[in-house]
Amino acid sequence: MKPLTSKQHTMLATLSRHIRRYGYAPTVRELAEKTGRSPTAAYALMRQLDAKGHIKIDPKAHRGITVL
Repeated sequence: MKPLTSKQHTMLATLSRHIRRYGYAPTVRELAEKTGRSPTAAYALMRQLDAKGHIKIDPKAHRGITVL
């Protein structure tokens, strides 16, 4: 896996923490609120994490994010 920027690391940590706590992935809007970013920026960071192999985005699944 490729190394992460600090923003990507924060996003991954937030995703992981939410999944551990609630058992499912947060919405893009929830991620944006929790990280202080716009929904567009939050989604862009999620796409970067997917491209680097740290998460898997499945648009067909409900809240389709899996942390690898």
